[in-house]
Amino acid sequence: MKIPLEPFMHRSSSRLYINSENLDKVLELRKDFIFTPHELSFFSIHLFTEGEGVLDVDFSPIKVVEKEVLVLFKNQVVEWKEPLNYKAKILIFTEDFFCIDEMHFQFFYTSTIFKHLGKCKSIAIHNHFDELVLLFDIINQELEKPYYPKQQYVLNNYLFNILIFLERALNQNAVEEKLTVSHEKLIVAKFKDLVNRKLNKSYSVKMYAEELNLGLRTIEYAFQKIENTTPYKWICKRMVMEISRCLLYKDLPVNVISYQLGFKEANHLSVFFKKQTGFTPLEYKSRYSKE
Repeated sequence: MKIPLEPFMHRSSSRLYINSENLDKVLELRKDFIFTPHELSFFSIHLFTEGEGVLDVDFSPIKVVEKEVLVLFKNQVVEWKEPLNYKAKILIFTEDFFCIDEMHFQFFYTSTIFKHLGKCKSIAIHNHFDELVLLFDIINQELEKPYYPKQQYVLNNYLFNILIFLERALNQNAVEEKLTVSHEKLIVAKFKDLVNRKLNKSYSVKMYAEELNLGLRTIEYAFQKIENTTPYKWICKRMVMEISRCLLYKDLPVNVISYQLGFKEANHLSVFFKKQTGFTPLEYKSRYSKE
């Protein structure tokens, strides 16, 4: 089964890559689309205001309840599950819309919200629920206004406030640190961004370092300090996630996946994948693919 890509849904009055709607409106606009597996072309924040339910995200069902938030990532495969016994506010945006300067760029790639490669879990936001509802509503109201030159920065500021509240809910002590620009955080952010853009090149850490005009040890030190891991291990996790998505949701044979992701031979991909997961690609697909 080939998975369709869900395009960005703009407001009729705006071409900015941010939008916010209540769940009822999303159902009205995309009911025939969201109840089947689809790949996101954007980032999405779901604020659940009443009830409870389940969303299928990548390979796992995620239970959601009121006063929780679920952050969904670009390229994740999502399937909404009926019945929808809940109400929610939904905000979508792109990386390019958010990353307007060095601080935003660093926050995006090193914050707790975004650093775990899309391993989803809901975030309890009881202490910040009222503030988040207000911010979602303010964004909604702002998008109803006619476009004006500084509107992107106004909306970006509201979005950043939402993300700061979510970061605080995940890690009460780390928000100030995340907003402090540091050399190592910027190195990690730039490295992750480059890997995401050139994942199909099958670069080594050394090759990424050369493209960033940085020394290999400089990058390794930054990753150890900020992520408590190595850049090689981070690349491996990122590659495994991409291979898994291709196997389970894009209905591609191993040789095609191998070619698309820059492996010289399909066997090289199979050996790498088994070393990382304990399964060959075909074993993994047989074990985890949906009926």
